[in-house]
Amino acid sequence: MSERRALLLGGTGHLGSAVLAQLAERGVSGVFTYHSQKERAEALAAQHGFRALPVDLRDAAALSSVFALLDQEEFVPDLFIHCAAISRLLPLSEISLTLWQQTVAVNAQSAFLACQWLGNRMKKGSSIVLSGALDRTQSLPLPVHFAATQGMLSAMVMALGHELGPRGVFVNLVSLGMLDGGVANQLDERRRTDYQHFSALRRVGEAREAAQVICWLALENHYINGKTLAANGGI
Repeated sequence: MSERRALLLGGTGHLGSAVLAQLAERGVSGVFTYHSQKERAEALAAQHGFRALPVDLRDAAALSSVFALLDQEEFVPDLFIHCAAISRLLPLSEISLTLWQQTVAVNAQSAFLACQWLGNRMKKGSSIVLSGALDRTQSLPLPVHFAATQGMLSAMVMALGHELGPRGVFVNLVSLGMLDGGVANQLDERRRTDYQHFSALRRVGEAREAAQVICWLALENHYINGKTLAANGGI
């Protein structure tokens, strides 16, 4: 494909902005969403040649309105990348129903809705890449509500790979380890030290490194489908 166009959910976050930069370096243009960081979004859009659209991913109707707008403009991406995630380090007893619902909505539901919108629109050779934090072989002390959404993502990718694969659409998940910012900033020093101790590389990952893997899957992969690719430094 030439003139690749992307839709990126979560473009102003630590990971999302790194992915945005990598896409721009590879000549990709398109649209990314943001929630509250308007000034940062406008700066990233100007820097990388993307369009920034505000949306609260906790609100399914708001996200559907974004898709309706893109339909009106006949914008059909051949790349979809999901980098949006929220998490709070709370024990089970302190996870409210509202927090559970919001976490599911941002981390998993928004990816589902985007894939559903794109399912019959994407052409052969298009690619969907979701980002997550669990590859189904690990046993990690994650908050229950966050961990549940990671399980949703990996199972959804497996099923979507079978459904969309026959049409030549690739759907995969990149399972990342602790990065040098973003959600990982919530972890205390003890947990960060433990992670580095058990990492084969003895360090946390850089957002740039994670973005390289995501963009490789999005742009250069022609065979892997319905799979979770671990890129976590060897945990």
